[in-house]
Amino acid sequence: MKKIVLFLVFLNILNIHSQCVVDTECTIEPAFPTVCPINLPDGTVGNFYSEDISFYMPNQFSDSETGFEVVLDQVIVTNIVGLPLGLDVVLSDPTGIYNPSDSEFGCANINGIPLVSGDYTITISIQANVTVVGVGISVDQLVNFDIYMTVNEGQGGNASFVYSPSTGCGSVEAEFEALIGSDQYDVSYNWDFGNGFSSNQQFPPNQLYDQAGTYTVTLNTDITSFNYTLNNFVISSTDVDCWGFDLEEACVDLFGAVQCWGDPDLLFKIYDGSGNLVYETGYVTAQSATWDDVNFNMDNPPYSVSIWDTEQWDGVDLSFSGDDNLGTFTLEMSDGIHTFSTGCATGNYSISSSLVTVQSFEDSETIIVFDAPTPELNYDEILSILSVPVSNIISYQWYFNGDMIEGADQSTYIALESGTYWVEFITEDGCQSQSLPIDIIKCDNDFTPSIFVSDNILLTTDTDYQLDWYYNGIYFGSGPNVTGSNNGYFWVIASDEFGCAWSSDTIFFQLPNPPNDIDGDGIINSEDDDVDGDGIVNSEDDDVDGDGILNDYDDDIDGDGVINENDDSISGYLDLNSILSNQNLINLFPNPTNGIFNLQLVSEAILKGELLILNIEGKRVYEESVQLSNNEILLIDISKQRSGTYFIYFSVENDLVFNKMINIQK
Repeated sequence: MKKIVLFLVFLNILNIHSQCVVDTECTIEPAFPTVCPINLPDGTVGNFYSEDISFYMPNQFSDSETGFEVVLDQVIVTNIVGLPLGLDVVLSDPTGIYNPSDSEFGCANINGIPLVSGDYTITISIQANVTVVGVGISVDQLVNFDIYMTVNEGQGGNASFVYSPSTGCGSVEAEFEALIGSDQYDVSYNWDFGNGFSSNQQFPPNQLYDQAGTYTVTLNTDITSFNYTLNNFVISSTDVDCWGFDLEEACVDLFGAVQCWGDPDLLFKIYDGSGNLVYETGYVTAQSATWDDVNFNMDNPPYSVSIWDTEQWDGVDLSFSGDDNLGTFTLEMSDGIHTFSTGCATGNYSISSSLVTVQSFEDSETIIVFDAPTPELNYDEILSILSVPVSNIISYQWYFNGDMIEGADQSTYIALESGTYWVEFITEDGCQSQSLPIDIIKCDNDFTPSIFVSDNILLTTDTDYQLDWYYNGIYFGSGPNVTGSNNGYFWVIASDEFGCAWSSDTIFFQLPNPPNDIDGDGIINSEDDDVDGDGIVNSEDDDVDGDGILNDYDDDIDGDGVINENDDSISGYLDLNSILSNQNLINLFPNPTNGIFNLQLVSEAILKGELLILNIEGKRVYEESVQLSNNEILLIDISKQRSGTYFIYFSVENDLVFNKMINIQK
C-alpha cells in the first residue's frame, strides 16, 4: 500500500509544467505503482531547472505485503515539503486528487532556479484509498514518500534578479524583475537602484538613468516565515460517556446517574502535516489536565491533536476495548489563546509566533550610461578648419547644408564655402551622436566684381549678388546698372546672403566734356596749371581734378580717366608711379575680419607714416600716425564699427604706399 501512495505523490510533484511528457516505459511487472525517476537529476545554483516525472498507477494490482488483490480508488496528495529553495512543484491536477480508473499514466514537472546548494530529501505525504477485492473493505492509508535531489554550487553571479538594458548612450531606461519567490514562505524585496530611488516590489517601476556614469543596483531579498510555538495545553472537562465504563475507572450507571470510582488517564498527541506523530505527553489521572511549558515548535503544518484516555497503567492494559479516543481537531496557527471542543473534551491552548529569516540574498549589478555629447564645433577662421572637441571618437561623417559630404570622414574638415556644417560621429563606447550645427561664412578674397561703362550707363555682369553702387564714396543706387549724371569716381559693392562683400575697381565717369579738359577752359589738362578751375594751381591744390578725392588717395589725380600708374600726362606735382608699385610691402590679415586685424611690413625697411581708414560712405573711422618695422605686426581695432566694407590707406610723406579694402563680418 505504501508504494501505491508513493506513486501518486510523484504526480503532485510534477505540477509545475502543465505540458509535461509521459514516459510510457515507466512500468513494472507484476503491475504495481511506480514512479520514474526516484532520484532526481542534480541541479545547479542559479541555473534554471526543469525535470519531468512520469508515474504508472495501475487501477488493480496485488499487494505484496498482504497478498490481497486491491483496487486503487483514489489518491490525494496532502503535503510536499523539503523542496530546494527556488524550486516549486505543481500537480498536473490542481486539486491534488487522482483517480487511477481514469488514467493509469500521468506526469508532472519540477521547475525553477535553485538558490541554495546541498542534498535534499523531498517528502511527499499522500492519502491512498484502496478497496480489498472480494472482501469489500475500504481502507485509507497515510504514507510518506522521500525523493532525493542534489543541488550543486553555481558559478557565482547574480541569481536573485534580472534587468535590461545594462548599458546605453546618453540615458538608459531599465526594467527589473526579482527572481526569488516562494509559495511556502514570505518574500520581501529591498531595491536600491543607485539613482536615488528604491522599491519593495518584485516587479518595480522602470528606472531612468539620464546622466553619464556607472550606477550600482542592489537587491536584498529576505525569505521569512512565521515560527509557531504551542506554549501550553489545557483539558478543562471530559465526557464520562467517552472515557468511563472501563475496568480502570470502575463506572456504573445507577438509574441514569453515572458513578465512577476512578478518573481517566488523560494525554494528547500531535501529528504534523506529513501525518507523523511528533509529540506525545505523559498521562494525567483526572477529568481535567493542564500541561504548561509545552514549547513545541511547529514547522511542518498543518498540525492535528488527538486527546486520549489511556488504559495503560504502569505498563499494564486494564481495558477490554483499548484506549479511549476523546476526539481529534486541527490546531489554529495564529497568536493567542484558542478554545476547542471535540464532543468528548473541551479546553484551550495558547500559541505564539515569531518572524524568522529562512534565507537572505544580496546581489548587485551595474548600469553604465556612456556620454553621448552634442558638442559645439571648433572653427579656425584663418585656416578654415572645422574640428570636434571630443577625444574618444572612432568614426566621423561631415555634412554640409543637410547633405552628406562624400569622403569627409576624418576628424577635421576644411570649409570651402559658406553654409551650415555639422558632423555625425561614433565614440569608443559605441554611442552615435552629432555636433551642433555651425554657420560658416567663407568669403572669396580673389573675387573682384566687374564694372563697365556704356554711354552714360555703369553696369556689371555679376548679377547673382546684391549690388550697391557708390559715387565719390556716397551711396548712389542698387541693381545691375546705374546711370551716371555727374563726373566722378564710381565703384560697385557685390554682397551675398552670408554677408560677404567685394568691391570692384574704381573707375572715373565723365559726361560729354572732353576728359582732357575737366574745367572746360579750353586748356587741356596736361598743360593746365589749374585742372579743376578752382583758382588753386595744381602744385598747391590737394584735389587737382576737383573730384572730391584727395590727391593722396586719388588713383587718377588729373581726372582724365587714366589711372596714375598708366598716365603719361599726370598733371600736378605728385609722381605716384613709383609709390603705387609698393602695394606688396604691407600684408593685411585676416580679411574678412571681425574688426580686429593686423598690418605687417614684409620688407627690410622702416616706414613711418599716416594710417587712414574710410567707411564705404567715405567717412573717416580711424586715423593714426604709425611706424612699421620689418615683420612687425601692428594690431588695429575697429571692432566697434558695423559690418561692411572699409578702405585702408597708408601714406609716407604724402606718398600713398598702401591702398586696400577690408570686410568686417560679425
